[in-house]
Amino acid sequence: MRLIDDPGAIAAISPHLDDAVAGCGALLAGAPGSTVITVFAGVPDATTPLTDWDRRCGFGDGAAAMKRRLAEDDKALHLLKAHPVRLPFLDDQYMRAMTRATAKAGKVAHALDAALDEAGARTVLFPLGLFHSDHTLVSDAVLGLFATRPQRRWVAYEDALYRTKPGLLHARLVQFHTRGISLTPVAFANTNAHRKATAMSAYGSQMPELGITRHEGDTMDPERYWLLSEAIKQAPESADGPVGAGDAGGQPDPRHPATPPRRQ
Repeated sequence: MRLIDDPGAIAAISPHLDDAVAGCGALLAGAPGSTVITVFAGVPDATTPLTDWDRRCGFGDGAAAMKRRLAEDDKALHLLKAHPVRLPFLDDQYMRAMTRATAKAGKVAHALDAALDEAGARTVLFPLGLFHSDHTLVSDAVLGLFATRPQRRWVAYEDALYRTKPGLLHARLVQFHTRGISLTPVAFANTNAHRKATAMSAYGSQMPELGITRHEGDTMDPERYWLLSEAIKQAPESADGPVGAGDAGGQPDPRHPATPPRRQ
């Protein structure tokens, strides 16, 4: 496995206020001064219909829930010595509660590009985009930047909790392949899992519902990373078969899998 020992300035892209810490908190703990850009950090109006998730977490309205989560995220990132950047997009659960369309990937990509420039990021960490529609949207937005920003190192992290769902990780890796993107497993030299555990404990309002306990569960299992690069294009086929392939036939490309389900 390739080891990255000098990532330069790191920016981690987080769909929600806890995702970057859950998915790459040990790396962030080993790289003080990193930036965490949270996409869905907007606060809904208090009159927005109460969502089931916020009700289960003990809140009376979405505004109170988001304000609490922002305070929790401030504490967690302070423990990791990371700098928070919050984008004003609303979580999908609030958009659905208001029967409004979720933000488009292109608009999210534009906002992320500006935030990454401001952060001076050399290495960008972003979620693979498993299971949750918000995660997939953010991942797709980043893929829109990948081909046009070669000066950055693009590294996908496996979405904590969702990566344990059978078949989802493999299906998403196939989707990357069909887009012409190669993924290479990589590791980082400096990490601190103990400090990550301390930071995760700051997210008290959601941990019970997510089934997270300190020092236990998937968030405390080893983090896994995939370095993006453009796939090597195969030579075009001639009438007699693949050019330069001799008698060996080429393997067909995997078909695009079904879209992963959304958490309701």
